[in-house]
Amino acid sequence: MGGGTSDESGKRQDGSDSSDFLADIRLVPNLISLGRIVGVLIAAVCYFNRLFAPALTLGLLSGITDYLDGYFARKLGQTSELGALLDSLADILAALISLTVGLYFGLWPVYLLLAWGLRDMTVLAMRASAAQQGFTIPTMFLGKVAMNFTGWAYMLLALELVRPFAGSAILSSGLHWFALGAIHVGIALQWVVGIVYLRSYAQRYRRNRASGAVS
Repeated sequence: MGGGTSDESGKRQDGSDSSDFLADIRLVPNLISLGRIVGVLIAAVCYFNRLFAPALTLGLLSGITDYLDGYFARKLGQTSELGALLDSLADILAALISLTVGLYFGLWPVYLLLAWGLRDMTVLAMRASAAQQGFTIPTMFLGKVAMNFTGWAYMLLALELVRPFAGSAILSSGLHWFALGAIHVGIALQWVVGIVYLRSYAQRYRRNRASGAVS
């Protein structure tokens, strides 16, 4: 009797978890984030097949949805842990693909990809460790500023590949250096934010260790 009750309870719990997940997936901001992920992946296929105009269009739409998911999450009161995960995944994919494209076509140096990857992996590891210890690392407004710089840099990169100013060396060169400058500023700001996050993590870690919360 006892074993049967436990199994049934487990099944009910599994079913409840599955139901909650499906319910969260159907939330408007999460559907928008899923659409952004799909759009970014399709844009990657377009880039590497030299379909630059469709890639630019998809990039613009993805950038717009990056604002819309947060707006609808607040407007409709539909925030969720799944939504935060999908939003982060979409941002990481967009950055990884854009930096790889810039490197692949010889427009951006490899150290940008390395600098972004090292910083993002470090922050992800810190956040995971903080969660295990029962605290979170608060986000900063400067982080949003950095994301705007990098986001616009990705758009300018796509525009550069479309070559709208092919007849003007000055305008083409200006577009290239503007995009390159924006991505450097964005990643530099991300590193500044990452250092602040590291200090915040270290302070909380020391307090937890002093109180015996960390073994």
